[in-house]
Amino acid sequence: MNTKTLLTALAVTGALTAVLAGCTSGSDDSTPTPSPTASAAADAGQPDDVCTDGIAFVTFTEGGELTKALPDGCDTIVVTGDGGTLTAGPTNVVFVTGSDNSIDVETLAQADLDGDRNAVTHGGTAEPVLNTDGTGNTVTAR
Repeated sequence: MNTKTLLTALAVTGALTAVLAGCTSGSDDSTPTPSPTASAAADAGQPDDVCTDGIAFVTFTEGGELTKALPDGCDTIVVTGDGGTLTAGPTNVVFVTGSDNSIDVETLAQADLDGDRNAVTHGGTAEPVLNTDGTGNTVTAR
């Protein structure tokens, strides 16, 4: 596991711990309520290609749709898979795990590219922060 993936996993774990800690009650006089089972929670995960709470997951799979769009953009877009094309509105951060993807966003502050030959194009005037663990990845302004 590379350092960036490990740091991302640790950050997500820390954030979830903080959120879940806020859900506990110090009072013992409340009536317990049933919690959803782990399998029910996993089945109810966030759908692909939809921005929910500022995060969108876009997955490109062999035999699946390889051209997708998020016209309203999203604060953070996580792209997985190979050979896909994504067009999106305003975006702050794009994470790409995969190769040979083409991503065009209205605005961009940071691109994290873990794979090879991914091309990110943006319409912003400022140069975004680029973190890459692959080869042949590019981030260019239109």
